[in-house]
Amino acid sequence: MDPLESLALPPANLPRPPAYARPVLIDTYSHLPSRAIEQGDASMVYYRPAPIGADLRYGFERRVERDESVEEHLDGLIMTAPFEDRDGWEMNCVPLGGSIYLELDDPPEKRSYRAKDSAKWALQSYMGYSYESFSTTTPEGDPEDSPEGWSGDVNTNVQWCNIVRSAIGEIPLCLGGEVDCVQVGAPNPGLDACVELKTNKVIDSDRADMVFHKKLLKHWAQSFLLGVPTVELGFRTEEGIIAERHLFETERIPALVASGPRPAWYPTPCLHFLHAVLGLLVRHLLPADPRPPGAPPVYASEGNLPPAPTFRLRFTPRRGVELFRLPSVNSERWGGILTEDYTRHVLERDA
Repeated sequence: MDPLESLALPPANLPRPPAYARPVLIDTYSHLPSRAIEQGDASMVYYRPAPIGADLRYGFERRVERDESVEEHLDGLIMTAPFEDRDGWEMNCVPLGGSIYLELDDPPEKRSYRAKDSAKWALQSYMGYSYESFSTTTPEGDPEDSPEGWSGDVNTNVQWCNIVRSAIGEIPLCLGGEVDCVQVGAPNPGLDACVELKTNKVIDSDRADMVFHKKLLKHWAQSFLLGVPTVELGFRTEEGIIAERHLFETERIPALVASGPRPAWYPTPCLHFLHAVLGLLVRHLLPADPRPPGAPPVYASEGNLPPAPTFRLRFTPRRGVELFRLPSVNSERWGGILTEDYTRHVLERDA
């Protein structure tokens, strides 16, 4: 299958990129311990500095992990692609109602492979969640007979998510993503109080410092896109003991990386590439929208929605992206992304 259009990765020495608008919080929702979704802040927790010396292996045998075989439609980060040299990805894309919906293509065979691979690194992965427990508190307080700072056993089903509105250049965006915690304060803290929590091994060599600076790209992109102003890094020993903590202002992370002798990445190509890829999608997908803005409602009997104009965006490391038109998608969701109820709502609502 030939691509409709291809985009190469941008060079590093580009002029100022299109502006990324300051994100505005639209709404929040929570994943509960059962993984059910509830609108609001039921799963929001408050930031509290983790105690130095805490053992991140604590509670490992009692952890509850969400079912990775259940398809949950998580978005990838287009913005980090210019500096990704290992992992490719594919995204499904579908237009509806004047918007374009994107999600990472994550078929069962990929999830199965990822589950086997993650089993080898289960403890290392767990330490990140453990750090979140040591770094947060809830109004209910900490459980009895637990180490200092421990707010409760890890259940990876639980998440608090923000939905924000932004834009890059002339292209408006709506993004959703998990946020780890907020600074202690008002019940409705807004974006300015949000904090992202990450862990890293103690930096003990030039190579470790280089690896850390490269990892900062994903930390920065995730928080920058959602408007999270603060990222805290907990540095742990090989054995999982917290040795130190550092708070980073999201907007200052690129300058920190640029101050090194050999910067691992620059933000300018990232923003240019995000804008270029979204422009590519707008050019090809919006003309195929079955219900463009201003068009009359489209009615369909139950189970007989109009065919979904489905596209696939493929990223190859060190090369760029290609956009393909798919003949059909065998999925319970419209275009492999949207539920029938939501699709029908957009098709039938008044113009």
